[in-house]
Amino acid sequence: MPDKSQSVFIRQSSGLVREVSPWASFFATFGLVTGGIPILIVSWLYLAPGANWTLSYLISLLPTLGMAFLFYLASVSTPRSGGDYVFQARSSHPLVAFVNYWALWVAFALSLGLYSYLGAQWFAYLFSGLGVFYNNQTLINLGSFFTTTLGSVIIGIIILIIGAIIASIGKYGWSFVFITGIVSILSTIVTFVALALITPSQFSDALSSFTGVSNAYNEVISTATSNGLNFVSPFYGALLAIPVVWYYYVWYNLPASWSGEMKKVKYNSLLGIIIAVLFIGVYYILFTSLNLHAFGERFLTSWSYISTNSLNSTVYNDLSSMGTFTPFFALLVNHSILLYIVMWIAFWLPNFYSNPPLVISLTRYLFAWAFDRIMPERLADVNEKFHIPLISTIITVIVGLIGVLLYAYVTVISIVDVTVIFEISYGIFALTTALSPFVKKNFFNKVVHIKNISGIPLVSLIGFPEFGFLLFALYQTWGNPVLLPINFPTILSLVIIYTSGIMIYAISYIINKKRGIHMNLIFEEIPPE
Repeated sequence: MPDKSQSVFIRQSSGLVREVSPWASFFATFGLVTGGIPILIVSWLYLAPGANWTLSYLISLLPTLGMAFLFYLASVSTPRSGGDYVFQARSSHPLVAFVNYWALWVAFALSLGLYSYLGAQWFAYLFSGLGVFYNNQTLINLGSFFTTTLGSVIIGIIILIIGAIIASIGKYGWSFVFITGIVSILSTIVTFVALALITPSQFSDALSSFTGVSNAYNEVISTATSNGLNFVSPFYGALLAIPVVWYYYVWYNLPASWSGEMKKVKYNSLLGIIIAVLFIGVYYILFTSLNLHAFGERFLTSWSYISTNSLNSTVYNDLSSMGTFTPFFALLVNHSILLYIVMWIAFWLPNFYSNPPLVISLTRYLFAWAFDRIMPERLADVNEKFHIPLISTIITVIVGLIGVLLYAYVTVISIVDVTVIFEISYGIFALTTALSPFVKKNFFNKVVHIKNISGIPLVSLIGFPEFGFLLFALYQTWGNPVLLPINFPTILSLVIIYTSGIMIYAISYIINKKRGIHMNLIFEEIPPE
């Protein structure tokens, strides 16, 4: 009797090889989750002024670990390209899974363009900081160039192309992620030590000395508070901070997308998803606490408020080119250019080396959809030399390049935030996983080895509360002027994204039916390795 999968899948082997080491996955997750976030942490302090940030990180870490466990379970139960999608497509309805992950793919693809485009800002910080410190107009002008549209587009395209090349060289690309990951951790340790050695009084003296403004430190605070900044109680502030802190943690599901190429998949996914999330939680707590320790909570919160609202502050006006880049504040205290560069590397490198894993993730979802016959079969063609889906990689790069240009020249795109897509998609994944022991009992019993606690499915014990939490997070996010401004472009983008996913699935269903391929049979099987 012929193998049923032979008639439904495009071939009997994926063509991919298991060459991703556990530590490469760990560092990839660290870069993907934390890349660009340190700047956001300082920039958004004013959203919860006076908050106990450590408490907020710990509160948000609990549901994050719950979701991380569900993604871990998916990656080890169906270790294939797009493993979390593959799991959801078999444990729920394939239409729900595809539309859910199509929306995530669009969010990640937009982010690929955005973060490549914003990559120029790091060089603006580097050269502007050196120029301001040395009062060197050439360096200041160079820093200013990177903030222009042309400078951002040039750097964005360069970053995207480098990331795509690294993503295309197989195990050597993963070695690059591993090595740069180690460098980023070492530079972060140096940064944390440097911050621990600075006190607000030292910084206050250095700021007044550099700017020539007497009591410059308090001038910043008084400007912010006199223009509407109000500090709240630490506990209430911790609750206010939950939506943004939850956002800081997202992207940890992506290792599941390359689970089909993992060495020691159970250990790899454990390290790359669950342990990485724990490590990132500690990183965020230390980063925030040490910055507040070094420069003072009221000062940094006021600085973020002034920066966001473009208030007229004598001190901020002189240093506005530095934004919320705190290594410059450290430079004012210790006068060490070498340390300043190391701290810049700690900020910049995770943002840079996260691009190749993101490109890989985007291609693996395309690969999985091609194997499930939702997308054209050629998207699953694997290059024999580098063991990558080459056409999928080219398409991903083209989409990334379009994203760079859209963010540069179609400014309305910049206000269409993807936060809500993460909340919806993670929430739907949590709900369908929680329901899977009941609606897809045979599949669940076949592939999921961690099943019950006191007779209750573990995924249900975790999944239903996760779904409730994400509904609450969505409610808190909806209408937030920073995370999700509700306006016509936002609503239209969500309608287009989810409607297009439904249309793609419907068209593929019709085409396959005409070819005599019943898609329901595809989703009764796990794709071949």
